Amino acid sequence: MSVGVIMAGGLGKRLWPESRVNCPKQFINLENRESFLQAAYRRASDIFGAENVFLVIREDLKDAVVSQLPKVHLENIIAEPQGKDTAPCIGFASVWIKEKRGDESMVVLPADHLIKNERRFAKIILAALEQAEKDFLVTIGIKPTRAETEYGYLQVGEKLEDLNGISLLKVERFTEKPSHKKAKEFFEEGNFLWNAGIFAWKPTIILNEMKIHLPGLYKGLMKIGKALGTDKEKEIIKEVYASFPKISIDYGVMEKTSSVVAVAGDFFWDDIGNWKALERILNRDGEGNIIRGLVEEMGSSDCILINRENKILGVIGLSHLIIVNTKNGVLVMGKERAHKVKDLVNRLLGDDKLKDYLE
Repeated sequence: MSVGVIMAGGLGKRLWPESRVNCPKQFINLENRESFLQAAYRRASDIFGAENVFLVIREDLKDAVVSQLPKVHLENIIAEPQGKDTAPCIGFASVWIKEKRGDESMVVLPADHLIKNERRFAKIILAALEQAEKDFLVTIGIKPTRAETEYGYLQVGEKLEDLNGISLLKVERFTEKPSHKKAKEFFEEGNFLWNAGIFAWKPTIILNEMKIHLPGLYKGLMKIGKALGTDKEKEIIKEVYASFPKISIDYGVMEKTSSVVAVAGDFFWDDIGNWKALERILNRDGEGNIIRGLVEEMGSSDCILINRENKILGVIGLSHLIIVNTKNGVLVMGKERAHKVKDLVNRLLGDDKLKDYLE
């Protein structure tokens, strides 16, 4: 038996004002169908069965999660008192799964990614699980289609095995988001994959790695593990979580261990890390504009125009701009600055008078 673990925290900064602290990206719907969270839960349920899908969320997002996923098994919601990045999130989930279900292989899935070719995705997840059963740390890497600076990369080495047409590769190293020059080199060299942030392993295997590379975090996780199912569970989790470092699983473990293998994924995957990324997934009009909502434009080209309010957004003679209008705010920026939205939100969060527009 195996389980799926969906990480559904986040602070909703990169797609503000559509996403916000209390409505992170996974809750929004960009294509007038299901939200990212609903899609992630459906895919995981198809693979593992709904009873074997767990969600790790910030405690304050529980009502929003249940609202979007009314059939979710409430006992499968793992609530963090506060967001501490992916290493504590994954560690907490691993302890929880180990205590509740034993050392069952688990696949860690972000809640806010766009995935297509879902049958192929499922096959690759199952191939990753096979390797997790052999006590490997497994990551899924995506073959790049462009020189992308917004993703981390995996440098892969020799092909270890062919898994019915799916390559199992040795991971030489993880790399952070590169410069454009480096991204171009990675793309041309052909031995780099995008880091999709999807992992497979047994709880004991990843916890042992944390014991080596993040001993302070590991010690706290063991304290939480002992408290699960007791009267002091919530009290201990809250107390211990406050002491956890804010650190990603990549930086805390994956970049330091030599026990990682990659399953090469060839399904469509996109992180949708900023507003400009919509150009890769949404159709444009004859002038290259992406338009959603009540918008009237004249003589504009190569713009992204999104209006979520019940009033008209008029745009005349603009080019290469992004305009997003919601009840909480209006964002106007040049496309080349799309990666700066998070910086703007961080600045606004520092002003108590403006917090209500960001939460």
